[in-house]
Amino acid sequence: MGKRQFRGAENGDGPRKRQRVVHEAPTSEVIHTSRQLRQLLAFDPDLGRSRHGLQSFKLLLDSLLSRDDNADSAEKRQQHEARFTIVKEYLQSTKPIEDDESSTYLPDIMQTWSHAGQVNNENLLSAVPVVLALLLKLLSQSLELTPIGLGICRTFLQKRQQELISRSLSADKGKAFIISPTLRMLREAVCFDGGAIARPMFRARVSMLKSLARNMGIVHIGEEPEDIKKPSPRTNAVQFFLSALKYLHPEAKKELLTQRDVVTALTRDVKQDLPYLVLDLLNGLRDHILLDSKVPREAKSNLLSSTTLIKISGLYYYRQANDDLPSIPDAAHDFLMTACTNPSCGVLRQDTGLYPREADPNAAIPSADLEELGLEAIVWMNKFKTEVPVRNFVLSNLLQNLRPWSSVKQSELITSIFKVAPELIADFFIKNKSFTFEPKLSATWIGYAAFLFNTVALPLPEYFCRGSGYAELPPPTSIVMDNILPIPLNQKALSRCLTNKSRMISFFATRILILAVQKLDTAVKMHQDPAHSSKSHNNQALWTDAARRLVDEFCQRSPGIKEMINSYRSIPEDDILHREAASQLLRLYYEVIPQVALMAKFDVSPLLETALKRLSKQEKQKETRSEEDGEDDPRDFALSLKELENLLAIAGYSPGMRWFAATEQLTLSPFTTLLKVYVEAPHGVSLAPVRQVLDFVAVEQQVVPAKDKGHPGISVLLETLKELMASSPSSLAVLWPFLDKCLTRCTTAPVKYLEMLQDLGAKDAEDEVLTVSPLVAAIIEQLPFAAKATDSKSTLDGLSRFLPKLLGYSAAAGESKPLLEAALAVMSESFAKGLGKSLTVPKKHPFKQAKGGKSTEAKQDTNNTTAEGKKPESGDDVAALDSEQLERVLDLPDSLTADNSALVKWQNKSVDELVDEGHAISLISLLASEHASIRKEALVNILKMAAKVQQSEYEEKEQIWLLLSELAETAKVAAASQAVNAVAPLPSTIIAFACHAVNVLRDPTHSLYPKINSFLTRGPFWSVDRVPLADEVLTEEPAVGDSYYAQLNWLLAYLLDGLRTSKDLELFHKKRAKGPLFERLLAVAGNPYMRTPLRMQVLRILYRASKIEGGSTTLVTRFGVVSWLEELLKMKKSMSATQSQGGAGTVVSSEDEVAVYKGLLKRIWEACDKGRVEGWSKGGVESVIV
Repeated sequence: MGKRQFRGAENGDGPRKRQRVVHEAPTSEVIHTSRQLRQLLAFDPDLGRSRHGLQSFKLLLDSLLSRDDNADSAEKRQQHEARFTIVKEYLQSTKPIEDDESSTYLPDIMQTWSHAGQVNNENLLSAVPVVLALLLKLLSQSLELTPIGLGICRTFLQKRQQELISRSLSADKGKAFIISPTLRMLREAVCFDGGAIARPMFRARVSMLKSLARNMGIVHIGEEPEDIKKPSPRTNAVQFFLSALKYLHPEAKKELLTQRDVVTALTRDVKQDLPYLVLDLLNGLRDHILLDSKVPREAKSNLLSSTTLIKISGLYYYRQANDDLPSIPDAAHDFLMTACTNPSCGVLRQDTGLYPREADPNAAIPSADLEELGLEAIVWMNKFKTEVPVRNFVLSNLLQNLRPWSSVKQSELITSIFKVAPELIADFFIKNKSFTFEPKLSATWIGYAAFLFNTVALPLPEYFCRGSGYAELPPPTSIVMDNILPIPLNQKALSRCLTNKSRMISFFATRILILAVQKLDTAVKMHQDPAHSSKSHNNQALWTDAARRLVDEFCQRSPGIKEMINSYRSIPEDDILHREAASQLLRLYYEVIPQVALMAKFDVSPLLETALKRLSKQEKQKETRSEEDGEDDPRDFALSLKELENLLAIAGYSPGMRWFAATEQLTLSPFTTLLKVYVEAPHGVSLAPVRQVLDFVAVEQQVVPAKDKGHPGISVLLETLKELMASSPSSLAVLWPFLDKCLTRCTTAPVKYLEMLQDLGAKDAEDEVLTVSPLVAAIIEQLPFAAKATDSKSTLDGLSRFLPKLLGYSAAAGESKPLLEAALAVMSESFAKGLGKSLTVPKKHPFKQAKGGKSTEAKQDTNNTTAEGKKPESGDDVAALDSEQLERVLDLPDSLTADNSALVKWQNKSVDELVDEGHAISLISLLASEHASIRKEALVNILKMAAKVQQSEYEEKEQIWLLLSELAETAKVAAASQAVNAVAPLPSTIIAFACHAVNVLRDPTHSLYPKINSFLTRGPFWSVDRVPLADEVLTEEPAVGDSYYAQLNWLLAYLLDGLRTSKDLELFHKKRAKGPLFERLLAVAGNPYMRTPLRMQVLRILYRASKIEGGSTTLVTRFGVVSWLEELLKMKKSMSATQSQGGAGTVVSSEDEVAVYKGLLKRIWEACDKGRVEGWSKGGVESVIV
């Protein structure tokens, strides 16, 4: 078979193959004189000779630039000087006569360059720029030849040279040997003499910057790394661009950065660049763009687009072989930190805090809509759960490409961005769902957990926004919640972390929850800031509702309190750091969200006893090790003590705490053990909270006199024990069991010992002050039994040292000295004759307690703590709260406010949403509406909702259906019994009970769950003349453990919501078998051991009653509320100095409570029928209040 004929041309004379291009190596010769150099560079049409001359010149320039002055010998230096003289003379000989802008320097070389362009000789088109670049580099080192170098640079700006430059820059991509020398030549020109020619070159940018973006994309190709000596066109293009940025003026930089193709190409292939080029690029952009205050912000924004930032963030994974250069990931991190967190860099935009872009925080909403709809009147309040519009969209796009779980620096970058742009926190976690918090002990999970920890640790924006004060409307609850507990930290994941077998996973979850609860506390306080009261009342109610909704959202996203308790119990004893964190978490729950913590059946007594036992064990081990191995680390004891402080704070909330009950684990009672820890604690450990608890419990249990007469309380006993510890530790060690028995006896029968003291002091009738600690009487009683014990000798020896000190301090504290001497005389009978006679009450003792002064134990604490030894405030000088302050403390918004939109909203919701999100409660509350038509519609919809619940698969559907059905039947029965007005509303107590019962039925672990189920099964409807479950809660034992106070808190909350009208008031003062409800509430609140939050709820009920017509008069004349408040004032004055009890269980301080009592007295007097009250009391009430 023959060959096919060529069909590419009409005749057969044309070439059948592409001609092969052969690049021959240029020839050269050694140059000895300037004349020879001039002859070699003279224009010659023969391209070979021209190339020969340029190559010879290039070698001469290379030798001059490669010279090392330190290594060369004298002969070589002379050779160098001779060669430089040749170049200098050549340049002087070719210098034009007239030096102006139109003058052409190096005319022969320029003509050769032009001729090469005309004949399209690529070898010369490459050789000329190479020579010119080397020549300019050499001239930049000589101040004498700088004018000639500037002349050469100006020659480049002539039309013919611009055309040649433009042609070379736009050559084919494969002709890098032409493009790269041209770029190097331009770079040397733009840098020459400090950028003297930069501006004129930028004006000629049409040719000088032609194809710059394309050339930046011509990267090195091949398996071998790029050779530094032969850089690719991209390397030369980037260096030329950076040099131009360095010397151009701000306006030129702005215009240069508007070329989007150049800016994009600049970082497109940055991951493939050599390390030195990457460093030059990052440093150049930072120094000459980002940190240049003269460059406009919009120009910087053009550079730092999403694409650019994402490409630079890819340098976090840059693999760097050369360790001599700075780290590329570190340089990229520093660049991004500067670019993303500095507002002047053009990326970071001013946001509005936690208010999204589409939300107007100061929008005017009609008051009618606010009253009717509440938070639902804010159209954007529930809009941002799945998408958050942000102003910093560039940073948002960047964050989605970062992986904080794989890089510490990326995590640091994200948290730094979150700190300056908090709007991005919710946006980031909504969009980024590629990684969950499901527990799995790995480096990746630990990195993600650390990132979430740092995110939660970020503070909330001041005022929730960037303004100088709070906005009119609260921020969206979902966004605030995402800032407190980000979306990955859901209830399921956190619960699994707490129950995980790995200590590290559980510890991470605990620490994150601690920060979250602290952040929640801050957010709630910001919602409750008094600044909101200066705005309209409706807006204040909005902020309050938003705070309540925020707490509810947190409770739904965080683990249950029981899971935290179980997690704490499962921590090994040797994991001190973890135990301290877990106890702190529980304490925060009790202090910040007690409504959740009190629902759990949590007896802190065993844990407190275990902690005390552990401390005692550590003290014994410390004594043993100090003799053999040296001192222990004091930080371990400090952590154990901190755990103890947390448990003590929790115990302050638990009314069932058994302070003086002996257990199998402890040889001493918890109180005595705590006393022992305080006395024997090492130096440098803070013991102020422990001291406060000791003081409070001692006064509360009547172990020592109250502080209402300047008595220092337990300071007498503490200082006695400390002095004995310092002088005779062995004596103190044998005294603890005896002291514990006395303290326990004193608390079980305090009246008995007070009578003993009275009988003992009856002999001295002239003594006016017979105040002595009941502990002294207990010691008198127990001393004979101690003397008969088998180890009586050591015990009596210790008591012989202890008792004089105790009685001496007591006398110095202001107790009756004759009575103390009489007590000591009785005590002496139990000692041996010689020892008993030597016991005396010291006349001058170092303890001094002047009236209102501080004890020495308080002034100089051996443990460097600030113990409170100051005189308690009597309360007489505390001013009553005015009407506005009292309203702020005791007045709560009406939770049964009608929300008419609930008639429609519930229909499209699932049963889970109806119960959990409060739609059922909103519908029930409409039964209290003042409009009959609304009540009728609400009743119909409640029946429909009941049917929907019964047909669903909701776990508690039977109980919810029964509640709704009985409520509807009660409304029907009440309407049928109304002969005059068949549409009269139900009593508010019935409606409030139904609303609060829904929240109980949705949680089977609630302590009231059995009682409410039992109540619902009694009959088909409820009696409207009775208050549901009031008798069961107030008189019956709780069905679940020691949850009495938790159930009482629930009852008081619903009674407060149920007291709205005069008819509701009648139910509260109606006579019943067990007494009127008001009378029983006052009796409960008179309990001296009741915690302040519960007593404040009773005060709120009284305040609500005073706002109803006739309420104040009824309280005064029928229930003696004035006398009741007077007794509370007296009780509070006697306990004011220790009421803080270590920060646990109090909402307001003692002085604040006294001010509330006085303010309420004043409020009741102002609101009552003064004429009737004065006639009833014969002026007694007015004399007390006024």
